[in-house]
Amino acid sequence: MIPRKYISPLSNLLLSGLLFAGFVVVFPVFALTSPPLTLKGQSAENAPIEVRLTQDDIASLPQESITTSMPWVNGKATFSGVNLQALLNHYQLKPGTIHLTALNQFTAELNWQDMKKYQPVLAIRHNDEWMRVRDYGPFWLIFALDTHPDLIDKGFLEKMVWQINEINVVP
Repeated sequence: MIPRKYISPLSNLLLSGLLFAGFVVVFPVFALTSPPLTLKGQSAENAPIEVRLTQDDIASLPQESITTSMPWVNGKATFSGVNLQALLNHYQLKPGTIHLTALNQFTAELNWQDMKKYQPVLAIRHNDEWMRVRDYGPFWLIFALDTHPDLIDKGFLEKMVWQINEINVVP
């Protein structure tokens, strides 16, 4: 039989262990890191391509910045990341319609010609800070609205998808 003086410390230890285990189950490791981006498409030979990328993977590619004003931020902001065309070319995806999907399942389409003309950036940083899910990140497609104000009238605000978790290029 366990003496009474040991029951309380033992139960506290067990309770702490159960609480920690519950924390791990409720808040799994992926919740502590940014969700990855899945990039899909086809090669020139029609072979399927599917790559999962992290913010660090995107940061390892040549970076570009766009400083612009937009409805979702106060004043002008600087966004940096990889040029979308450079990203798709890096993975040798066959040109086509670019389907963007967000974590909340919001979708938008961008045609290849508009991407080439307006050169959006797949941003991972906002004013030099890593973007988190609660701050429109970890991936946000940014157009230079100050440089191309006509994009607002052309419906491009809905193409500026934030919290992107999938880019699928369909030839």
